[in-house]
Amino acid sequence: MGLLASINIITDYPLWLSIFCVVLGAVYAFVLYRKEEKFTDVSSWIVKMMAAFRFLLVTILAFLLLSPFIKTLFNKVEKPVIVIAQDNSSSILLNKDSAFYKTQYLERLKKLETSLEEKYEVKTYTFGENLEEGNGFDFSKKVTDLSNAFDEIENKYYNRNVGALILASDGIFNQGSNPVFNSGIEFPIYTIALGDTSIQKDIVLKEAIHNKITFLGNQFPIEIAAEALECLGNKTQLTITHDGKQLFSKEYSIEDEHFSINENVLFEAEKVGVQHYRISLSTIEGEVSTINNTKDLYIEVLDGRQNILILANAPHPDVKALKLSIESNENYKVTNQLMSDFDGNTEAYSLVIVHQLPNNINPALSKLLESDVSVLFVLGNQSNMARYNSLNVGLNITKSNNRFNEILPAVASNFPLFTLSENTIKNINVMPPVVGPFGVYQIKTNGYVLLNQKIGSVETDSPLMVFFQDNGKKSAVLAAEGIWKWRMQDFLKNKNHDAFNELINKTVQFLSVKEDKSKFRIVTENIYFENEIIQFNGELYNDSYELVNGPEIVIELFEEGGDKYDFVFNRTATSYMLNAGILPAGFYNYKAKVKYGTKDYVETGKFQVKQLLLEANNTIANHQLLQNISEKFGGKLFFPKETEELAKSINSNEDITSIIYEENDLKELISLKWIFFVLLTLLSLEWFLRKRNGAY
Repeated sequence: MGLLASINIITDYPLWLSIFCVVLGAVYAFVLYRKEEKFTDVSSWIVKMMAAFRFLLVTILAFLLLSPFIKTLFNKVEKPVIVIAQDNSSSILLNKDSAFYKTQYLERLKKLETSLEEKYEVKTYTFGENLEEGNGFDFSKKVTDLSNAFDEIENKYYNRNVGALILASDGIFNQGSNPVFNSGIEFPIYTIALGDTSIQKDIVLKEAIHNKITFLGNQFPIEIAAEALECLGNKTQLTITHDGKQLFSKEYSIEDEHFSINENVLFEAEKVGVQHYRISLSTIEGEVSTINNTKDLYIEVLDGRQNILILANAPHPDVKALKLSIESNENYKVTNQLMSDFDGNTEAYSLVIVHQLPNNINPALSKLLESDVSVLFVLGNQSNMARYNSLNVGLNITKSNNRFNEILPAVASNFPLFTLSENTIKNINVMPPVVGPFGVYQIKTNGYVLLNQKIGSVETDSPLMVFFQDNGKKSAVLAAEGIWKWRMQDFLKNKNHDAFNELINKTVQFLSVKEDKSKFRIVTENIYFENEIIQFNGELYNDSYELVNGPEIVIELFEEGGDKYDFVFNRTATSYMLNAGILPAGFYNYKAKVKYGTKDYVETGKFQVKQLLLEANNTIANHQLLQNISEKFGGKLFFPKETEELAKSINSNEDITSIIYEENDLKELISLKWIFFVLLTLLSLEWFLRKRNGAY
């Protein structure tokens, strides 16, 4: 609500000049009407009225030449905002009072919201993994992230008059950090303590740690951690099955009220492909929840790893950084070797990384360069640029004269060979400088630039990282050394190596994979969680291996022992895309079909939608956390049946008040529409009277 405080008129020129505007208007009207013979028989008051209209018209027009502004001062009153954030996760209902939370509690919360709306602006949100506006309470979210909810509220209401936050939760969070230590909120937080703090009878399969990938014929472990709460005197049986066949079974006698189960079981990978293992603990009577007794594991069994060779002219920290990054993907095995020890045999390798090029290329290195194996060249201080240019890789660097630059990376737009996530692009663009050859960069053949060079703050057209494909052989050039600093910077900034690893692994994946000559391809992830959207990408090629997207692609999804889903792909600019939405947890097979010309193409595959059981793994409410939040942020803790007392406490808080602040509004007078209509009216009235009295 705004209250008008004052209106002032200001001009670009001294305001006293407005006196001349009045004089000009008076003189003009006086000269025009003083001795006008046409009005001798007209009443004097009509003549005076016409003179007045002309006086006002000329005065206003003259005043507008002074560039006047109208300055309006408003006093605005901003009511306090009360934010209600309701925990919408499934753990709220995993206790004996679940019926109360679905009925009576929601009624009490609605009454609280209504009572506060009389005095405050009330905004209601629900949260699980993310914050969502509205009061769609269904207690179905699979993840609770309190710190993210606090961050989003803080961002949404930055610089607003927030009176208080009412946080209704059981205090259980399984993602993000503790909001007590990481939130910058500066308004009071009142908490409503939901859930049950008492330990209830429950058997919880907490973890089943396993490798995502293993290799045919290898043994792999599954490490199981479980606990039985308030189950003294009962028994439970651990069972592990594979494709419905029991592989392991063991019974446990529960000997105390907090009984731990830890088991490490070895299995052998006997079949290639994604293998389904189910781990379960038998239920006992009276358990508060049974969905946390079972876990499904999906382990991909491969024929073998791809071998990557790093050939270095001399030891260098880049080599270590590359090795660690590549081996973060279990599909790859890395071998380090000095060029002086290399025998030229590349049959075992999918990719060779040549770090620095020596002055003399021995026969073994020549054999590598003549082979069909993909090569990534990393250039730097030890590289002989003349020798490198003689290889005709695709990128030539001339006029270098052994001079080097400090180079910053800049991710190029429209790179077609693979995609990097937005977070990785953002991190790469702020990486520290690397050292590369100074000179003129020329791409001699068809190349695809991933990174451009930035010198200081200027992004250049010179490539820092470029890829080539020539007659089935793939190669790439990274025209700088010192990428070990990128890996360190990534960890320093993000506490992980995800951005650097993605850059290196996407590069290695593209270079090491042999070209797929199939004309119909379907691409999707192997594993999704049940709260993630399932996405497919489709590609169809003509006989010239050009992308086409004329025919319709249909796909059938078959849930293992369950439902069937049919979808049709959407067309993009040159290919296809499908958003299949969120699917129930389980194991799915898919069959995609398309008819192009006279041929029918079929692609099949598998993927897993993993069940999220984070909420079921801990059903004991953490009211101490809620108490700590209230104490730190100047609020108070209440229980679900004390919502009326909560409303009274907020109403009695004298710090929660409206804010009155001034707001200036400055507009050019000539831009106001009503000025135009005033002038038009004055002119029209004068013209009408003159016309009526015979002046025209």
